[in-house]
Amino acid sequence: MKKEIIIAMPDMGNDLFRKYMKSKYVKSIERAGGKVVTVELSDKAAAAKKAAEFDGLLLPGGADIDPKMYNRKREEKCGKPNETRDTVEPEILREFLKTGKPVLGICRGMQLLNVCFGGTLFQDIKKIQKSKHMDFFNRSKHSHTAKIEKKSKLYEAVKSEEIKINSMHHQAIENVGKGLSISATSDDGFVEGIELQNYGFCLGVQWHPEHMSKKNAVQQNIFNEFIKECGAKE
Repeated sequence: MKKEIIIAMPDMGNDLFRKYMKSKYVKSIERAGGKVVTVELSDKAAAAKKAAEFDGLLLPGGADIDPKMYNRKREEKCGKPNETRDTVEPEILREFLKTGKPVLGICRGMQLLNVCFGGTLFQDIKKIQKSKHMDFFNRSKHSHTAKIEKKSKLYEAVKSEEIKINSMHHQAIENVGKGLSISATSDDGFVEGIELQNYGFCLGVQWHPEHMSKKNAVQQNIFNEFIKECGAKE
């Protein structure tokens, strides 16, 4: 039986763009042998209860996280938060972590994982240095490289100490949350990957492998490893 992955619907732009973004996640999971079930986030308790029925959780990209979730005031360049996602997704994540089921966070999903473990974010990395991390119009092409920690789940997936990645974010991890370790960094020093220590598979990446995975086996292997781990929980 195919492993069923629950994924919150991305909240970007109009319906056509939303459908396009969703399809990238779905196809990457399906190529890995999984099946995606999307959920609209409305009721916190119902969403968390439903999440417990599935084999894995994918936390997708989307709006900036409300800075109040990591005890900071909202800065000028911080985007408008999505209150529903900020409320419901942490509940779903907690449910999955109770069961030991696999979790994969992408872009905002990685940042949410960090915040839920007490970490903080840079609200706009351009304040720190000139950034090459917001290359939104070249989603399927690499923008820079990332160095991968050899003793990490991410390395087990990509089998390389350096990979080429795309980049579509203006925020980044500042302080890493408790119990998390850094598994990837960009060539200019920003955190590109984190994972939960002493846990089967709970991985976050700052880039968007779903936009590169169709033609890039290294990126597809992230989804392959995720689905493999979903099967390992049986």
